Amino acid sequence: MRLGRSDRIEVPRLQTGDRAPAVSGRAVLLAALASAAATLLLLRFGSGHTQASRRFAALPQFDVWIWIYAAEVGGAAALGIASFPAFRLLARTTGRRASARAVAAWPVLGVLLWLLGPRAVGNIPLWLGFARFTAANAIAGAFITPSFAGLLLVQTRLSALARETASAVNEGKAGELVVELLWLRTAMLRFLATFAATITAGLLALGALRAAVLASDNPAAQYNTPLRLLTYGGVLTAMTALIFVPAYVAWQERVSELRDTLHPVPEDGRPSHDWFQARDDLDALLPARSSASRVLATAFGILAPLAASVVSALLSASR
Repeated sequence: MRLGRSDRIEVPRLQTGDRAPAVSGRAVLLAALASAAATLLLLRFGSGHTQASRRFAALPQFDVWIWIYAAEVGGAAALGIASFPAFRLLARTTGRRASARAVAAWPVLGVLLWLLGPRAVGNIPLWLGFARFTAANAIAGAFITPSFAGLLLVQTRLSALARETASAVNEGKAGELVVELLWLRTAMLRFLATFAATITAGLLALGALRAAVLASDNPAAQYNTPLRLLTYGGVLTAMTALIFVPAYVAWQERVSELRDTLHPVPEDGRPSHDWFQARDDLDALLPARSSASRVLATAFGILAPLAASVVSALLSASR
């Protein structure tokens, strides 16, 4: 299968001719509602098992927390299912081995973050609170696996395109390369939006949990300082940047290579007006040059987790 074939791809719909049915809006909505309901049940069921847990579950902050967490998991389900077709296409294009490594990298990174990362919230005075909290995070993390792995597979595919640029131009098939680069950029930004939105919602849920723990008058609540939450948000922001920025830089490099191959600088160093026009037209088609609006939009996606941790820390500290 060749992703770049113009007769196999419809760029506006982010679909290809792989004969896979498009995800219906009803299926996405049902999955989101079911996931949110399951999360509410997971966090609420059995909360009155012990006296301390019963007091904690009676707090209004507890209700705020579980509803935010339910919204996070439901949103992760909707976004993850919507982005899965793009991930599946990339997986078929890059191969099973690369896809397996990309998918496995996410749980491995999650385990490392859980073992070695900062603790955003200390002891949760809810019966089996840590197990419930971990299970809810695992469910949300499973839904955004296609987005995380998709960003890694974009880098793999772009590395392969670096070896195909010259041959595609020589064979008169640069149009296929342009179509694929456009598709990869759209998919890459969609993966970033999905991943960053879920992480941001998770940090807001952590802030709500911290507020509930502080309101419970638990002796261990004094150790839940805002710095913990801010550090956690900073770590997740850095992780988001580390998986997106290399992919976007690689995409810009492929576009620059294609432009220089199609319209090289004249040997005499005096390009004509047509040369400038041709390069400007290609730049308009493949916007590798970052405008102010694109930089702000990308920066918002990357820095959203850190901003969410700041907001959560401020809100929970103003109780």
